[in-house]
Amino acid sequence: MAEENSKQDSTGSKTPETEKQNAATPAKKKRNGWMVGGIVVAVIVVVAIAFGVWHNQPSFCNSVCHTPMDPYVQTYDSDNPAMMSSLHRTEANMSCLDCHEARLGQQISEVGTWMDDATPVDANGMLVNHDTSVQASPENCLKSGCHDWNEVVDSTWGFEGNDEEFNPHSSHQNGSIQCSDCHKSHTNSVLYCAKCHDLNVPEGWEVPTDE
Repeated sequence: MAEENSKQDSTGSKTPETEKQNAATPAKKKRNGWMVGGIVVAVIVVVAIAFGVWHNQPSFCNSVCHTPMDPYVQTYDSDNPAMMSSLHRTEANMSCLDCHEARLGQQISEVGTWMDDATPVDANGMLVNHDTSVQASPENCLKSGCHDWNEVVDSTWGFEGNDEEFNPHSSHQNGSIQCSDCHKSHTNSVLYCAKCHDLNVPEGWEVPTDE
């Protein structure tokens, strides 16, 4: 009987051991496939999270588009209290996307413009015809989690040691002065009231000219 089994083995007949091995092979391959798939998914997730974190950093902007983003990132990092971008970084740990909402369509358009070298900039490398009032607007500045208008008004009577009658946020201009008339994100802010009144100006701020 042993000789018969031996002959069957030598002629290629399946023994119980080989049948067991063959049955285990598909299961092993399936298990390995799931492992490889899981690793690939994990890598994609990690890369996506890392990209998301980097995308929220100012360095992302000028890593992709040196022109015109370099000057804007430099002012953000400048520690200049007269520039709202720097002030928001130092006092509130805010990043670019806290004010500049990221819209995929707009970003694709901006990258396309940059690749065509069609981004208009001035002699200082700043964007030409850029509407800064979009960021320094009541809708943006007074949104939930940012500034409270009543607190802003209450805290700025007699600002910078001026007479208590002066308050740039409660002036005789009847609301005609916009946030962006004074507050500048990437250039020195301007004290609009000093155009007519002799006032102490905050550090780094400028007095408007007649131009």
